[in-house]
Amino acid sequence: MKSPYTAKPLPEKVINRLEQILFQILPPLEEAVYSGRPADLELSQWMRSRRELGSRDRRFLSQAVFRHFRWMGWTRIALKQDLPEAALLSALLEEPAESQWIQHLAQSITFPKPLAPLGAQSIAEKVDQVNQTFQSSLSETHLITPDAASVIDPEVLARSLSAFQHRPPTWIRSRIESNELLDALAAENIPAESTPQHPQAIAIPSGVHLQQRLNKGPGQFIVQDLTSQFVGQVCAPLAGQLWWDCCAGSGGKSLHLADLMKQQGGVLSSDPRESALIELKKRARTCGIRMIQSQVLDATKEKPGTHLYDGVLVDAPCSGWGTWARSPDARWRTSTKDVRQSARRQQAILKNVAQALKPGGTLVYAVCTLTQPETDEQVAAFLETHSAFELDPFRHLITGELTSGMIQILPSQHDGMFIARFRKKNETVA
Repeated sequence: MKSPYTAKPLPEKVINRLEQILFQILPPLEEAVYSGRPADLELSQWMRSRRELGSRDRRFLSQAVFRHFRWMGWTRIALKQDLPEAALLSALLEEPAESQWIQHLAQSITFPKPLAPLGAQSIAEKVDQVNQTFQSSLSETHLITPDAASVIDPEVLARSLSAFQHRPPTWIRSRIESNELLDALAAENIPAESTPQHPQAIAIPSGVHLQQRLNKGPGQFIVQDLTSQFVGQVCAPLAGQLWWDCCAGSGGKSLHLADLMKQQGGVLSSDPRESALIELKKRARTCGIRMIQSQVLDATKEKPGTHLYDGVLVDAPCSGWGTWARSPDARWRTSTKDVRQSARRQQAILKNVAQALKPGGTLVYAVCTLTQPETDEQVAAFLETHSAFELDPFRHLITGELTSGMIQILPSQHDGMFIARFRKKNETVA
């Protein structure tokens, strides 16, 4: 998808200033990531203290920072480059043509062999070109944590590596007629695309601040990744039902459930973090949704009273290894230890919430990851210990084919997502 921003040349003094700022903030950001703190939160906090930075400056720095982490496995870890060399190589790897930034850096940096911009080439071609330039033996797997191969199916990993190196678009879920929202985006010169299978899901270039540029009324769209929207569609709640979103966070999926239910029935949204639920309440008010109730609750060991629900959504906390394209630093701040810890927490949540479902009810388990302990192994373990449940087949959200009741959606122009749907049998089984 094309960027809505034109690459207007910057004055040399501006480029020099941005270069200086970038190389000042990257070392503490690397340290933060290696300590397990997300780069986007660290960068956002830093930018709040620098009010003199304009939107153009912030956009430039954000793109440069996340580009840095996307290619850091080659530039900093394998080739052990200094920051200027790493910045130039990562720009060459992503940009399809020579840019002002590349020209600026190249004035003081010389590689062993000339290297043209590689942004339009495949990941395999990039591997070959970089290895020829630096006489190295890099591979695609150097771009991710070396632990990944031990917990991700080799075929899944191989098919996902290329997607991790491209930032996906931002997806929004239209709460009005999609054509009306597409027209509003076009009027603001914001490129937008929807798919015939999912017209309410609209992709726009990442980095666009819609609230600042779109005059549509608040609550008429929600920023929500395509595969996150798929989760609500797999839940398929009916008007008048009672659902429990037990790991609701700030409520993107709770809001979707309410819309799918035409705001008839009830949704209980729980999370152990009160701050997240406060944000959910704000979003619900903005959307005019009144059927959502919230409760601070730890789903690993608590249930909201003795109520039984028509459906329970377990959008479980996970390693997030399906979001490495959108959050490239995450591959350097998580490990297989985090995967195992997440899997134990997910198992506890599933065991606990299974007791809150009516006979014949629906249990949906979703995680934005690719690891086996959190996906198919988690499903197998649950079914082995919960004979009252069985997989409930549904149509694949992309291909339309009937699934066994679970799917692993690989990252592409969206996050990677695993979804499983269970049905609680009507007969009483211990």
